[in-house]
Amino acid sequence: MANVLFYSRKGGQGKTTHAISYAHWCKGIYYTNDYGNATIETYQGLFEEGKLKELKQGGEIEYDDSTSNIYDFGGFLDNRLIPVAKFVDFCVVPIYYQSKADLTPSAQTIIELGKYNKNIVILINNTEKEYIDTLQKALKDRFDYPVFIISRSKYIVRLADENKTLFNLFDEGGLNKYQLRKLLPQIKEFYNHLGK
Repeated sequence: MANVLFYSRKGGQGKTTHAISYAHWCKGIYYTNDYGNATIETYQGLFEEGKLKELKQGGEIEYDDSTSNIYDFGGFLDNRLIPVAKFVDFCVVPIYYQSKADLTPSAQTIIELGKYNKNIVILINNTEKEYIDTLQKALKDRFDYPVFIISRSKYIVRLADENKTLFNLFDEGGLNKYQLRKLLPQIKEFYNHLGK
């Protein structure tokens, strides 16, 4: 079991996609503080009843000791972020790099979370191949945290569109299996690290 926070100050970095996917994979409970954004309605087909929960504004943080707790926090100010960051085993900061405008808020997120939890994991997510080496080097020069890469793929969005994880798609065989043969080992390496 692992308790994990997915967080970024910047929207559109892939935190919800990866938080949902990891929660499904580890059969944990997924919590989002992004109340009313249709996340529950979009992804409920992937989970058993009661496994996706919204943390309403001002509500208490929930912890379930019998399973993994996966938290997906929006970038807005929420005073519950610090207690969650202190509680979890890992804090994951995803970065979908398109320009320097993505890197600055991500670096600020890493610095802020590092005050409360030393187990930070940086996830370079869905980024064009030409940027990955430079970005990875810049992150490793600045931070002493593990960096994982999930390559750019049109298959990632199918989680929301079809309520199918990449593992589901791979198991269907055929072209899906062929197209995902390089991506799934990256995801498994990332998940195995969180499961330590």
